Amino acid sequence: MGAELLEDREIAELSALCSEAAGVDLHRLLTTADDDELRLTQNAQPALCFVGIALTALLRRRGIEPAAAAGHSVGEYAALAAGGSITAPQVMKAVVDRGKAMAEASPAGTSSMSAVLGLSPEAVEGALEGVDGAWPANYNTPTQTVIAGTTAGLEAATRRLQDAGARRVIPLNVSAAFHTPLMAPAAERLRAALDRIEWRAPRVPVMANLTGRSHQGGGRIPHVMEMQLRSPVRWADCVGSLVEMGCDTFLEVGPKRALSGMMRELAPGKVAAAVGTPTAISELAIE
Repeated sequence: MGAELLEDREIAELSALCSEAAGVDLHRLLTTADDDELRLTQNAQPALCFVGIALTALLRRRGIEPAAAAGHSVGEYAALAAGGSITAPQVMKAVVDRGKAMAEASPAGTSSMSAVLGLSPEAVEGALEGVDGAWPANYNTPTQTVIAGTTAGLEAATRRLQDAGARRVIPLNVSAAFHTPLMAPAAERLRAALDRIEWRAPRVPVMANLTGRSHQGGGRIPHVMEMQLRSPVRWADCVGSLVEMGCDTFLEVGPKRALSGMMRELAPGKVAAAVGTPTAISELAIE
């Protein structure tokens, strides 16, 4: 996932520091872990978060500073680090605690998530009314909502959504129903870990998945991030808030391109690009 990042001496040193603080072997996760290992929540989350932190550090080395930040799900932790609310070692420890709590709250094979394409959020909500064990989990774009729930709940929800006219309902390769009430036990355990951190107010606006608006001060971050885990991600609202603030150029820092791909629908006419490797950052045109 991030082997090229570790070829940079400063990033490798940061990886070692974060690994020690969080009790996780980031070097192995970024270089030799296979797809099955990285599918596990407790492995995927620290790997993804560190990649975001490392890429942000490389962007800063090029003189590119964020005017604001947002992250989807676990990416919100990397965004808070980019905004100066928390150090990299601290955020990695929080993310490792989050991943372990989530994995233990939902045994593998009992729940999952699916992407619903071609229906409005309101239509998805209507189709899920009365379905036990299924909830909206990510409001990504006006035509893409992710749902999550128990295996039986998702089966019933899929039938309802297809009857409602969904273009596709795509099962996702994840191990639990994130951002739903099923994560309540994990969220309570996570809160204890978050309360041990001294959070600072972000230096730049950082969007909260819970509300789609900026985090307000450091003192409320533990509560907001606890609720984030058991509540839907309001990604479309996060991007809308950034556009309202005047943001016109968006960089996705991470190994994938899903978020920048959504920008055509969320912020038409704005510049959006994905930078997932040191090479991509070195080739990035700066005006």
